[in-house]
Parts: sequence; C-alpha cells; structure tokens
Amino acid sequence: MGKRLQTMGAWLAAMWLVAWPAHAEVFWDKPTLLKDFFAKSERVTVAKLALSAGQQQAARKRLGIDVPAQWTVYYGKTGERIDGVAVIDNELGQHEPITFAVLLGVDGALKRLEVMVYREAYGSEVREDRFRKQFVGKTAADPLRHGTDIVAIAGATISSKSMANGARRVMVLADEVLLKPGLAKVLAAAEAAKAKGAAQ
Repeated sequence: MGKRLQTMGAWLAAMWLVAWPAHAEVFWDKPTLLKDFFAKSERVTVAKLALSAGQQQAARKRLGIDVPAQWTVYYGKTGERIDGVAVIDNELGQHEPITFAVLLGVDGALKRLEVMVYREAYGSEVREDRFRKQFVGKTAADPLRHGTDIVAIAGATISSKSMANGARRVMVLADEVLLKPGLAKVLAAAEAAKAKGAAQ
C-alpha cells in the first residue's frame, strides 16, 4: 500500500511539473491589462463571436493556418462610441506558449502589443519597448515578415517570429470578422445576443 501511494505521489508530482512550466514570468493579468488598455473608456465589454465558414476560409487563405470557429474580443466604449478592441491570445514559442495581448484601434491598426505571460527560460526580451514598438501602426495589410518587416531580438529569434505571427493573426481575424462586416454592427449584434441569452 505504501509503495502504491509513493508511486501515485510521484505521478502527481510529474503532472504538476507538466502543468506548470519551471520558468514562467507573469507581466500582466487580464483585469489589469484591460484597465490599462481602456483607461479612458467608461466600460469594457467582452464579446464571443462565431466565425462563419466563409470568414474561416478567408482568414485561413490569408494566414495559411487554421483559425478558431469562435473568437473572444474585448472592447472599450464611452457612451455609444467604440474606443478600441483588444484580443488576448497565445502563440507557441520554442517550447511553450506565449500569452500576449493586442490593442487595435477602430480602424484595425495596432496600437499596443503586450506580453502577458512568458514561459521560456530565455527570450523574454520580446516584451521590451524597442521590439514591441515595431508593431505600432501595423494593419492586416502588412505582411509582418519576420526578419524584414519586424527586426528580431538577438537571442530571441523564435520568440520574435512567434510574436509577429500572433500579431498578424489577430489583425487578419479582426479584419475578416469585425471590420469587413462593420465593427459597430458586429458588436451591437453580440450585445443583443448576450442580452437575449441573459433574459431567457
């Protein structure tokens, strides 16, 4: 019995190590980040959007990868004015996912890029201003080619590429799901659906 418990304890310890990387730096939590992103907005709302088959196909064609059927966005509002849209996502680094956040203007241009959680043992320099500022003003029309449009950080080449890929994915999805159908129209429909669900 004691040997069995010892074996089970070792298994649980191994599972704990898998679930929690030995090296993880948390720079932002979601509430703090959204408050900072939308510091001048009266309120922040979340919208869970379902992509149509056509939207998925269009985004897949532009990105060369599969995209999710559902997408969560956060947006700030002041009165009826939409102040911007934020997305929190993950992109695989060398071994572990990098959790990052993007703030977009209502025109789809990138306003801020932040690394929220970095789990690799090295390469966290991608959170420095000198790297992140390269993304400001970029839109879905920009290819964000690693090494050309975005200069990699020495010693963090893979993480630099991952951030470029992640930022581009967010901007292309925003273009297909929000901007082309009409930002205000899409978010108003999401609010109406949420209110209807709450009333039922």
